[in-house]
Amino acid sequence: MLSRSTDELGSTIEPGDVLNGSLTTAASQEDLVSRVRCANLARADALVSVHFNSFDDPAVTGSETLYDIDRPLAPRSRALAQSLQTNIRAGLAALGEPSADRGVIDDSSGSEAGGGDLVLLGPGGPGSSDEPSAMPGALVEPLFLTNPGDLTAVATPRGVDILAGAISSGVEDYLDEERR
Repeated sequence: MLSRSTDELGSTIEPGDVLNGSLTTAASQEDLVSRVRCANLARADALVSVHFNSFDDPAVTGSETLYDIDRPLAPRSRALAQSLQTNIRAGLAALGEPSADRGVIDDSSGSEAGGGDLVLLGPGGPGSSDEPSAMPGALVEPLFLTNPGDLTAVATPRGVDILAGAISSGVEDYLDEERR
């Protein structure tokens, strides 16, 4: 199931949800929580959130996959994250993209994107009313869009197809292993 295939959000933007051209943290969280709800309602077997990294230094490059070590499904989420990272690296190699392998990160601090994106991967902190995903989850950051080489790798239909295929293969490999 695909929760989003355009740049449109999965939630309604209210007045005050955008500040200086960017979503506020609260609006971003609401959008992410709506995706979790969608996955839970669909009874998905895995949740994969695809993002692209950025940094103020254009020399920074690489792919990384995150999961939350503190959630109950952490071992399965780690297996999903590793499968995704392995397949993404293979896809990037097929593209001739030499970006760094930043690895699988067991981020429980919520430091990614100011603590926002990892709401997808597990229960919120104390007092949080966010609905956690009911399935293993991982967040992939295949490339840095601020790195010219990384950006070039996905700036063509072929690059997009290879990266999408790599993510799909990562999920399929994980699910095949789970079924054994």
